[in-house]
Amino acid sequence: MCTPKRCLPLSFYDFHLLRHRSSASKRKHGNRRPVVTNPININQVSEDELLLLPGINRALAKNIIDYREKHNGFKDIDELVHVDGITSHLLGEISIDLITSSSVDTSSHNRKELIDLNFASYDELCSVAGLTSSRVKRIIQHRERKGFFRSIEDLLKIKGINRGVLETIHPFLMIDHEQIRTSISNPSLNNLHSIINRNDANAKDALSIVSLLLETLPTEFQTKLVTSLSTRPTCVIHKNNNKQNSFRFASWNLQELTNEKIQNPGVREVICRVILENNFSLIAIQEIGSKQSLNAIAQELNSPTIPLVKNWPNRPRGNWKSIVSDVSSEGSAYLGFLYNELAGIEIRRSSTLPFTAYFNQLPFIAIFRLFNKYDLVFVNIHLKAKGSDESGCKKDEARSLSVLAQAMKNTIEQKRVIIVGHFDNVPTASEFEALVKCNYSYVIQQNTDISLQTPQGSICLDNIWLSEDANVFDTGHSGVIRNNLTSVWIPAGWTWGGLVSDHCPIWMDLNLS
Repeated sequence: MCTPKRCLPLSFYDFHLLRHRSSASKRKHGNRRPVVTNPININQVSEDELLLLPGINRALAKNIIDYREKHNGFKDIDELVHVDGITSHLLGEISIDLITSSSVDTSSHNRKELIDLNFASYDELCSVAGLTSSRVKRIIQHRERKGFFRSIEDLLKIKGINRGVLETIHPFLMIDHEQIRTSISNPSLNNLHSIINRNDANAKDALSIVSLLLETLPTEFQTKLVTSLSTRPTCVIHKNNNKQNSFRFASWNLQELTNEKIQNPGVREVICRVILENNFSLIAIQEIGSKQSLNAIAQELNSPTIPLVKNWPNRPRGNWKSIVSDVSSEGSAYLGFLYNELAGIEIRRSSTLPFTAYFNQLPFIAIFRLFNKYDLVFVNIHLKAKGSDESGCKKDEARSLSVLAQAMKNTIEQKRVIIVGHFDNVPTASEFEALVKCNYSYVIQQNTDISLQTPQGSICLDNIWLSEDANVFDTGHSGVIRNNLTSVWIPAGWTWGGLVSDHCPIWMDLNLS
């Protein structure tokens, strides 16, 4: 049988192409053999992939694999006629789609004009019609962070590439799976980072690798190792001036918070210590990759296992809980909230708002009762200021916020509304003028992005917007957390000590007296 790697399904494009070839070649070429741009290597194809060839069933596919293993591969395509069940007529049907190792060189001229998505340079990718410089930069960035593309369809994960763009660029691109296997089996300095960080069914990303390495050590040594390497600079503990009537609310884009990421002890340590050190009681979270990951943070806060969380002397008692949205209309990202019940916070109800015509990622609304006194409406969002849907129509999600605000004004009894999250643009941008006309005001004016190279950030993308009724609770105390956002356990390119996210947590104090 085939190895797990070769059992990965073909892309939809390759599936359609393979099924279409036989009938299309007869209609278009008659008895003339057509040129196939993406032939399949009979000596590498899996049993499942053989089923996509016309006339090949499971039994025939198994016979082909058995023959290949017994005879150390096929020397020529015509050798298939010796396989039990393969007739000369069937061989003629499928031979146009197949090559052997020895025929790769003779077919290489058909592939030279195609650009390899995984190994092409910036200039080579820019030469493809439909790939703008910004799209190329995102493709290269994706390669560096996630590793090799496994199919051309994976480009749909890139911001700015939809079905229309994919159909335009697909004919000019290729993926050489043999070269990928060679690169992985013979790692070099040029591809090691991609291999470590690749995200597929056969490998964990670098964040999860740390957890796997720790699990191989004795428990007592794990504790000593984490404690000795994890040192945290002394920080000023930010406390509320009036504990009885005020609480601190925060928002944090945790950038692809997946189960693999949260297993990294450095990630859990940074998130929990920031929450504790800054006395957060309610936090809106964006870019949640899996629902369980947010609950893992709540569990760490309630029953700490990380030494620097467990042994923090100022750690208050808490009963942390989490709520997460349903999957939105685009991708599998979630929005959610972390809240401490012992701080006087009670969840009343929550729901994903059905504004599919206006937002790619649907807003997540939650109504919290604070101190058994006031009900506040929190709307958690993750915007794309300018993007495209699959039909190519431009969406301006920022302007759609006014529609959201007006709808809540007309339908929700509670008028104390706080819209919070990632806005993908500065609050003074013209797109937010409609929100200002609805009597909303923003809180954060500082830069909210961060990197190891630019610790002070360069732009304000995350914010908190208050309705007129919610604005009366604003104390004027707010800020952006920039310190203690790294850990020795988090990868940073070729080194360690990376950031838990390239977004800073933002916060504000609300006084409900």
